Amino acid sequence: MKNIISIIVTIISLAAFVLIVQPQYAAIKDMQVRGGQLEGVLDNARKLQSLRDSLLEKRNEIANSDIRRLEKLIPESADNVKLILEFEQIADRYGLSIQAASTTKEDESGEQQAQNFDIESKDYGIITLDFTINGGYAEFISFLKDVEKNLRITDIREFSITPPTGLEADYSFNLTIDTYWLKDNI
Repeated sequence: MKNIISIIVTIISLAAFVLIVQPQYAAIKDMQVRGGQLEGVLDNARKLQSLRDSLLEKRNEIANSDIRRLEKLIPESADNVKLILEFEQIADRYGLSIQAASTTKEDESGEQQAQNFDIESKDYGIITLDFTINGGYAEFISFLKDVEKNLRITDIREFSITPPTGLEADYSFNLTIDTYWLKDNI
C-alpha cells in the first residue's frame, strides 16, 4: 500500500509538473525575453531623448535673427505668391514694373508641372519663376544686384532683353529664375 501511495503521489507530482509548472515556467521565460526586448527599446528611447535634448539645446543657442535668415535662404515651403511679391518689392525699389509672372515646379522626372508641390526624389524642390520687367537698363542692373545679394538662393536660367521701340522709353527684360525650398522629410 505504501508503494501504491508513493506511485500515485509521484504520478500526481509529474502530472502537476507537466500540466501546471512547465507551462508557467515557459510563460515566465517568454516574459523575461520580452522584458529584455523592452529594456532595449527603453534604452533606445533614452538615447533618442538625450539626442533630441542636445539638438534642442544647440538650436536654442542660435540667434533668432540667424534662424530667420536661414529660413529665408531656403524656405520650408513652396510659397510662390510670397516669392513673386519679394521680386516685385525689389523691382519697386528701382521704379521697375513686373508685367507678367508665372511659376512652375519640377516633378520627380525633372519635367515641369504647374503647382506640383510634392517632389520625392530630392530633399529640396525647385520653383521656376518666369516674369517680364519693364524699365531702364541701369535700374535693371541694380535690380539684378539686389537679387544677387538677396539671401534667397536664386539661379537665373534664361534672360532676354527687348530694346525700346518707337514711343516706348523702357526696355523689356524677360527672366526665368530658379529658386529652391526644403521639403519636409519627416
